[in-house]
Amino acid sequence: MRASVAIAVALLLQGCAYHRLTVANPNPADPQPHRVQSSAIGWGAFEQQSVADKCASDLLSEVRVRTSLAQSLATVLTLGFWQPATIEYRCAKPPTQVIEVDP
Repeated sequence: MRASVAIAVALLLQGCAYHRLTVANPNPADPQPHRVQSSAIGWGAFEQQSVADKCASDLLSEVRVRTSLAQSLATVLTLGFWQPATIEYRCAKPPTQVIEVDP
């Protein structure tokens, strides 16, 4: 009985881990991030390619990779064979002017 209560509480209090990558001076055009589900199979040998197709300018302002408790549990139960994750990204505004930089 106590174990089932502990499991229920753990599921209700589940969190998620995420990694976030931003640029130094973000200029987001999107108030809400776009979500893409991604999976790696065979310990990363085969990875589902995710495409950020919502950006008109092909520029990204922010990228986040989230892993929920259920996704982490799936990774642990399959001993890392299947690694699901959720990728969120925000598009950047198109540049207003082009500046050439000498290398």
